[in-house]
Amino acid sequence: MDISYMELDEDRIDLIKALWEKLRDHHRDLSPYFPERYAEFTFQERREDLLEKSEKGILRIDAAYNEATEQYIGYCISSISDEKIGEVDSLYLDKKYRSSGIGDALMKRSLDWMDQNGVETKRIMVAAGNENTLVFYSRYKFFPKHIILEQSNK
Repeated sequence: MDISYMELDEDRIDLIKALWEKLRDHHRDLSPYFPERYAEFTFQERREDLLEKSEKGILRIDAAYNEATEQYIGYCISSISDEKIGEVDSLYLDKKYRSSGIGDALMKRSLDWMDQNGVETKRIMVAAGNENTLVFYSRYKFFPKHIILEQSNK
């Protein structure tokens, strides 16, 4: 498998739109309480949130690209706030490529970047229903610290 990794400039964030939409749909399908919020959430809204975040700190977009199919197959968006808090904001890898080391490579690129920028605290938010990813994140020493509950309008 001929996979290349690259950092995308913020103005090229639209290249991962289709992958982000797959992640959103995955969260919608798994969400026990808020599937309608995922269904209504658009890439444009997420894009604006991320670009606003980059105005208050710095943002990094790493992408995995399959040279043979000429398609982006995964990405990791990370940010660092002015307070030196690093966050993995969004990580997705197409199902066909999971358990191949590509997700690991994307995580390591993100975490190395945070380390190089003097991050003091690193965070990842995991959507309720997607707890199966906790095993993956625990390999990088990420563990649950808080559980935030939100009232449903149902």
